[in-house]
Amino acid sequence: MAQLTFNMAVMQFLADHRNVLLTKFFLLASFVGQVEGYILVVTLIYVMFDKTLAVRLAVLLLLTMCLNHVLKIIIKNPRPFIHEGTYLQKWAVSTEDVKALATEYSTPSGHAMAGSAFYSYLYAAIENRFVAVIAIIAILSIGFSRPYLGVHYPGDVLIGWVIGLPLALVAIKRADQISDGWNKLSYKQQVAITVASSLILWLATIAINGWRIDGQPRALLGYAGFLTGIVLARPIELSTVNFDPRSSKPLAKMLRFAISVAMVLVALLLLDKAFRAIADDFSVLGYMLQYIRYTIAGVVSIFVAPLLFTKIRLAETITVGPAEAASGLNLAL
Repeated sequence: MAQLTFNMAVMQFLADHRNVLLTKFFLLASFVGQVEGYILVVTLIYVMFDKTLAVRLAVLLLLTMCLNHVLKIIIKNPRPFIHEGTYLQKWAVSTEDVKALATEYSTPSGHAMAGSAFYSYLYAAIENRFVAVIAIIAILSIGFSRPYLGVHYPGDVLIGWVIGLPLALVAIKRADQISDGWNKLSYKQQVAITVASSLILWLATIAINGWRIDGQPRALLGYAGFLTGIVLARPIELSTVNFDPRSSKPLAKMLRFAISVAMVLVALLLLDKAFRAIADDFSVLGYMLQYIRYTIAGVVSIFVAPLLFTKIRLAETITVGPAEAASGLNLAL
């Protein structure tokens, strides 16, 4: 597709009128809307409050981000300041983020698209005024952060919201129906569908990209991998561990949260170092290892960490009857 003609004057104005406090605020907002931020929020809900809600939020988020990257590859709109060659000076993000973002396209904004879907669903599921305020602030601040930091056009954010909000509405209205249909499948069928869909999605993006893999965002396979990890681990956790996120005192819950986040991040970091010693990031093997890396992280988050909680008595298990135990291999989205 031809490059979209968004207003560069707005981007230049924002770049020329930044201040220290606003930049720090929007960097924080941007962090909340990226992988690490969502790991914190979803893990908090999973280990302290509601496992099913956390899983549904994670699935919605991951599917939304997969769709976002497919749309970016189809639209192929470069990020602001790329053509001018001034993005190193104009983007108010870290050097590491610059390296990653410069290899990705701009439209639509993944932060805006995922944030609007995620936090809209979160509010609808809880229906609490405080959560509503948090959700609105999160959606707006995450979206506004991207043009302010120079990495997205305002139009990218608007398009992201226009797509993300309807996705949330579909999930809100059809979540139980989708879950019921999914749970009619066997565990092997669920895993096979997830892995096959991930492979097909990757091959489709390669085809859209002119049968080149070097111009694709590695994050795409990360999202697909984490989703695969959830599909693998959720039924096993329900049937063999089934910890109660509401059990134990506040201190134990906080320890569960800290341990779970640490385990996931350490797994991602260690596997990243190990896999980079095996293959280049942008090789075929590198992409496959990216998928495996996030699959393992998903298993750690959903199953290994809860198993540890029950072993060291930081959480109690939920006792179920024979009939419920027999159906424990369903994903129970």
